[in-house]
Amino acid sequence: MNLFALLRLCILGTILLFSVIVMGLAANLTANTITLSFPGFAVAVSVLTIIALTPILVIDRLRKGSFLSWVVVEFGVSAVLWVLWLASASLTTSSGLFTGDCGIWISSRLESFCRQYSAVQAFSWLNWLLFKVYGILLLVLAILAAMKGHKRVWFSPASDLSFSPTHTHSGEPKIPPPGAVPYQNTGGSPMPYNTTGGSYNAGPNPNPAYPGYVPQGQYAPPAGSPQPSYGAPYGSPVPPPPNPHASHV
Repeated sequence: MNLFALLRLCILGTILLFSVIVMGLAANLTANTITLSFPGFAVAVSVLTIIALTPILVIDRLRKGSFLSWVVVEFGVSAVLWVLWLASASLTTSSGLFTGDCGIWISSRLESFCRQYSAVQAFSWLNWLLFKVYGILLLVLAILAAMKGHKRVWFSPASDLSFSPTHTHSGEPKIPPPGAVPYQNTGGSPMPYNTTGGSYNAGPNPNPAYPGYVPQGQYAPPAGSPQPSYGAPYGSPVPPPPNPHASHV
C-alpha cells in the first residue's frame, strides 16, 4: 500500500467516524427539539455520507478496479458531500442556539444540549475540511498522473494514485534510453548496426569453431560471390559474378 492509499484510508475512515458521531448527537437533538431544523439536516447528511463512503471502502478492498473506486466517481462523491457538509455546518452555526461556555447553564439538561450542539457544529466543520483536503489531493494527483502519460487515470482506482508518478499505467517507459538496441532477433542476440555511415559491421563471430557460422537473422552471401561493400562510394564498379560454365569451355 502506497502513501496516498494509506492517507486515503485514514481520511475516509475518519470522516465515517465523525459522521456516526454527528448522526447520533443530531438525532438526540431532533428528538428533544421541535422548532430547530439543523439537527434533522445534519442527520440526513450523516446518513448520506455513511451510505456513500461505506461501499467505496469495502468494495475497493474486496474487488480491485470496481467503478465505485474510480477517481472520477470518488471526486464527484467528495464534491457533493463537501457541499452538503458546508451547508450543514453553516446552518448549525447560524442558528446560534448556544454561545459561550456551556458550564454557565444551571440546568444539566440545557448544559447537555449545549455540549451536543457544540459537538455537532465542530464535527460538521471537520468533515467539511477533510472532504476539501481529500478532493484537492485527488484532483492534483490525477492531473499529475495524466501529465505523466496515464490516459485513463480518471477511470482507474483512486488507491493507485501516487505522489510521485514516474511511469505510464502499463509500466513501459515512454522514451527508450540512449544507446538502446532497437531490434532483437529471434536468436536472442541483438543485431548491431552502424549509424555513423560507412560499411556494415556485423560484429565478431560468436562461434569461432565454425568459421562459416552466421548468427540467426543475418544474411550469408553464397560461396564464391563477390562481397558487397556498403561503404563504397556511389557509382563505383562492382565485379561481375563468376561464370559457372567457364570451366567446361
